[in-house]
Amino acid sequence: MKKLALENNAACVITDRLTRAYLSGADVAEGCMLFAAGAGYYFTDARYYSAAKIKAENAGFIPVLYTGEESVKKVFSESGAAALYADFTRITAADYLEYKTWCADLRDCSGLLSEMRAVKSEEELKLIARACEIAQNAYYAGMEKIKEGMTERELADVIEKEMLSLGAEGPSFETIVAFGKNAAVPHHETGDTRLKEGCAVLVDMGAKYKGYCSDLTRTAFFGTPGEEFLSAYKAVLAANLTAEESIRAGMTGREADKIARDVLAAAGYGEYFTHSLGHGVGLEIHEYPALSPKNEQELKEGQVFTVEPGVYIDGEFGIRIEDTVTLSGGKIKRLFTDGKELKTIKRQ
Repeated sequence: MKKLALENNAACVITDRLTRAYLSGADVAEGCMLFAAGAGYYFTDARYYSAAKIKAENAGFIPVLYTGEESVKKVFSESGAAALYADFTRITAADYLEYKTWCADLRDCSGLLSEMRAVKSEEELKLIARACEIAQNAYYAGMEKIKEGMTERELADVIEKEMLSLGAEGPSFETIVAFGKNAAVPHHETGDTRLKEGCAVLVDMGAKYKGYCSDLTRTAFFGTPGEEFLSAYKAVLAANLTAEESIRAGMTGREADKIARDVLAAAGYGEYFTHSLGHGVGLEIHEYPALSPKNEQELKEGQVFTVEPGVYIDGEFGIRIEDTVTLSGGKIKRLFTDGKELKTIKRQ
């Protein structure tokens, strides 16, 4: 059981499934947690109680049969807590109003939980590294099967099947495949565009392994790229490599983002980098921290996040190179092992 840093007179209620799994190490479909008076209580209803009871006890929680909100409120009231925390980013308006009837001093713990989840344990890092390995291998296996006339959706299906065959639970998110000018839309919706000579091939994908995500984007080219594409790719690769070589623990998310942004601006592509440099990765594909121009929070040892500079020229092409990385020994450690030089695909 992971401990929450609460005041002695405070309690905390957790309803979100992923957060419950993170704090307990046990995934239970329905339930809630209450931390109060130095103890952790795990509530779940009769459908799940028998199995959840064992999981909760093994994780150091006291299992309690959930018979409605009153069963949780009763334990909270008996704890004598004077303040109640909840994750305001995960509860409904109805939950908020209910908890206010329990305790007038209702507080938000979303920041605390985000920071806790951002710094990964050694076990979490191993799971994410395995998710990265699966994603990388699936990408290259899928690209071996690419052929002229294939649709974006067909390539996405091939890659996702490869992930499953390699041991993934599934994709971390819906795989994005963008051919040609579609790649100029950073979050293009994979469709029925067919691959033809002279197209960029952008794939944004990730594998989920034992609950943990990975995130990978590579841009290849089908045929022979022109000078404009080669120039832009060179700039994006330089931004990616420079950021990964330069980012250090203690930098702010804004400072990290600026490293890549400055490289692209110097190459004449600053206006075409239209999103932030990166985001945290873990149980969810988008977590804290953010490597963005607005984030003044410091990056910390053990955090996992993406480094994904891009150039998007509307109506022509898009290029993104994205790695999942962690901060180890104060500097970036890549969780992928492939090279990132431009791969060209020959017509078959």
